[in-house]
Amino acid sequence: MSFPRKKWSIVLVNVTFALLYAGLGWSQSAPNRYWVQFEGKEQSELFPGHETPFSLDQPEAFLSDRSLERRKAQSIPVTSQDLPIPPSYLAALDSLEQIEIILKSKWFNAITVRLRDTTFDIQTLLDLPMISAVKNVVQTGSKRGELEEAIDRPNTRSGSETSQSYGQGWSPLSQLHGEWLHGMGFRGHGMWIAVLDAGFENVDQLPIFEKAREEGRIRDGIDAMDSQGGLYAHHRHGTAVLGTIAGSLEDSLIGTAPEGTFWLYRTEDAYSEYLIEEDYWIAAAEHADSIGIDMINTSLGYSQFDDSTMNHSTEELNGITARISQATQWAAERGILCVTSAGNSGNAPWHYITAPADADGILAVGAVNNEGTHASFSGYGPTSDGRIKPDVMALGVQAAYPYADSTIRNGNGTSFSSPILCGAAACLWQAFPEATAQEVRLAIINSSHLAASPNDSMGFGIPDLRIAYKILDETGAAEWEEMSEDIELLLFPNPCTEGTIRWIYSGLKTPDTWRMWNANGGLFAEGKVPTWNTWNGHHQGWVSNLKTTSGSYIFQLSAGNEVLCSQSLLLIQ
Repeated sequence: MSFPRKKWSIVLVNVTFALLYAGLGWSQSAPNRYWVQFEGKEQSELFPGHETPFSLDQPEAFLSDRSLERRKAQSIPVTSQDLPIPPSYLAALDSLEQIEIILKSKWFNAITVRLRDTTFDIQTLLDLPMISAVKNVVQTGSKRGELEEAIDRPNTRSGSETSQSYGQGWSPLSQLHGEWLHGMGFRGHGMWIAVLDAGFENVDQLPIFEKAREEGRIRDGIDAMDSQGGLYAHHRHGTAVLGTIAGSLEDSLIGTAPEGTFWLYRTEDAYSEYLIEEDYWIAAAEHADSIGIDMINTSLGYSQFDDSTMNHSTEELNGITARISQATQWAAERGILCVTSAGNSGNAPWHYITAPADADGILAVGAVNNEGTHASFSGYGPTSDGRIKPDVMALGVQAAYPYADSTIRNGNGTSFSSPILCGAAACLWQAFPEATAQEVRLAIINSSHLAASPNDSMGFGIPDLRIAYKILDETGAAEWEEMSEDIELLLFPNPCTEGTIRWIYSGLKTPDTWRMWNANGGLFAEGKVPTWNTWNGHHQGWVSNLKTTSGSYIFQLSAGNEVLCSQSLLLIQ
């Protein structure tokens, strides 16, 4: 299906219609927003007497403790690129009544400005000693914005996938074997995920997000567009995307990381397509980095714009030409795991992935159906410099998502495959908090079913998170799945230092109770076990909040009054 105006993966491929907005007409015909490039941050000779007050020796002045901890854990230095733009540069432009600064990028050392006076010759800014380039990023005109979007009916299907508490969330999770991680209690807890999108209509009200809201796990990032109504208005695409990860509505839809913490950012103008939207994304990504985000999901993509002079070419899909691709790579270099849609142009003349899916060091995710077959609309690789793209695949055909009216609907698009994979990756990273973003990324890629023979439509294929776990694992939990005859009960980690133990049991009877006994034979703790099975029918679960003094204990599983198995456990506090 060809989309004549919007060329971005926010478009969910199905039945489309155009929404005309009478309030979006413009009276001006000249460009009114520009990218302004500075030179230097620490080189005072460019602007004598106006040196930056920021220093690499005091990064806490511009990066949060969590951001610095992420860098330290991954041996990533703070560089001059992380320094904010010198305030004197900004003050010089603020003094000009004809322009207004609307966006700032420390990574690019640049700003985006809006003309208050359209007769002002913007090129005169080049007379300032610290400005090296000025480029148009929006062409306004006397037209109205259009939006092409999928319309899906509420789900009325029944069957095995909706018989479980996960509802339609089970299918995308189990395709990645992410249920194995959920069954051990890795459900995204403690992971900070930034979702950069077009708007999150009714996320502040919908029942599917109630649990996350009540627990303080839905948090406001920034509305980079500074739009009226803020994050929870304007568009429902972000609502749909967020629901595939964060959703928690029993028997309807539980997402792939339902216990994660989610920071929301509005970066996409759903009603027009201009380069400035890449600038919105950059501003949001820099903010996310500064507060200590672990992961970024981007269900957006850019190739062609309403002003054709801004268009990207396929030759520019090299990871460094498009600003958004370059910034995505820089985010990855700062220890953030970036996950992005491959784009929905597989059937369109464009055919290929869209920026920023061409960035290096990220996970660009294409779409497959429930049978694991490539969706025809999913964008193709490779990059123009010959790298394999997409990187991996996830469900993007008839994927379930929450609609803004509280119904659960089904739609197609790599906009879904990206967050589905992002949430699953968050659970994997939760299991190995000492791993780097790139170690987690490579484990996911190397676990995929086409890892030995990747191609331009499926990349490295569909990840198997059991294998990814095995790649990162030192406890032997994943490998034990293939060696169940040798041992009946596996406890890990053992010794336990984190206050949480996980177990896999290969016996035929279903355990219903766990107990822990101290060295004197006294009952220390007990509880009910979750009803989780591994992919090959073993039982699995976890026990959290084991706060006690160090010592040896016996961990025991029972069914009624029958003890099924026991194993010694060493707790170290």
